[in-house]
Amino acid sequence: MTELPASLIPANDAARLHALERYQLLDARSEKVLDDVVAATARLFGVSNAMLSIVEKDEVLVKAPYNLPVEIERIPRNQSLCSATILQDDTAVFEDLDRASAPGVDISLLQQLDLHFYAGHNLRTPEGYNLGSLCVYDGPPRPFAPIERALLATLAGLVMRLLELRRTLGAHADSTAVLWEPVYRAIGGQLAQLTALAESTTPAALTDGVAAEVKAIAAVIDQFVAATLRRV
Repeated sequence: MTELPASLIPANDAARLHALERYQLLDARSEKVLDDVVAATARLFGVSNAMLSIVEKDEVLVKAPYNLPVEIERIPRNQSLCSATILQDDTAVFEDLDRASAPGVDISLLQQLDLHFYAGHNLRTPEGYNLGSLCVYDGPPRPFAPIERALLATLAGLVMRLLELRRTLGAHADSTAVLWEPVYRAIGGQLAQLTALAESTTPAALTDGVAAEVKAIAAVIDQFVAATLRRV
């Protein structure tokens, strides 16, 4: 395996990987609630591809892929722009990968897949560790406005909220199967609304609408977290 460039290793990588273990994410099994959020994200931005990335020690797990050109479960960490995304706090954007690239990242795979646009925002734990990113890809280069960056950050925050709930439920194996399905049923309407909002033609209205749906979903998630913790 190619040695990972030092430019892609955050100073807190050991602690970050330790935090990642608590979320039990290192498999690529499909989870409908995550699949639906990623699909809604792709439609909201009008891009061809989207996914959740989970940055492991040497590889990046592709979780909840939406319409990727080929079936990929893991890729080397030095071939993923998400490896560079976790190094920063802001949304990472590469509007034209033919003209710009991240230090240490080999973008040849993306070029082979004819993907020339990337934007990703971190999945950040409450303790401040970046586990991966919610990212979108597209074939042709395209601009990505500040309002779109803010929208992607909002959606990444929603994903992290779901992962926190998933971690809480996973800590109590006897209740996980019982509670996760009701969670999905409870937020299914809001997830459908996120997809419907893709028809909005006004960026400001779209951002406000997404924020309202995310707030509603977050409230439901918090209720389930509180109910789960009361069972302890």
